[in-house]
Amino acid sequence: MTTKLVTNPLKTGKLTAMSNVTSITLTGHQVSILEDQPEPGKKDTSAVHLTFNVEHPQKLPSLLGTAEELGLIMDRDDAVEISLSLLAMALEDKTAEEIKAVEISLSKAIAELHNC
Repeated sequence: MTTKLVTNPLKTGKLTAMSNVTSITLTGHQVSILEDQPEPGKKDTSAVHLTFNVEHPQKLPSLLGTAEELGLIMDRDDAVEISLSLLAMALEDKTAEEIKAVEISLSKAIAELHNC
């Protein structure tokens, strides 16, 4: 089995993560894929990692209160499903030209990953 790590910056605006106790403000830091290249017939265990910086860490006695960084790890299928849902919601009221620009940007991003 061979693995490959590809990491790129994750540029986002302010995001909010919530628990039942508190909420924190996050900004994107990086997105990585730990790519598994399994032998034929073996399960692909590639994982997508998202890392976020916590803005203004709080000193609260809660699970997220003192965090300075937060990560999210998922398999490729989950990454695709989440991405499709987010894209559909974000592009819902966009023009055909704006959607085409996103398609072009996505094609370029995929091509860049193939060149890594």
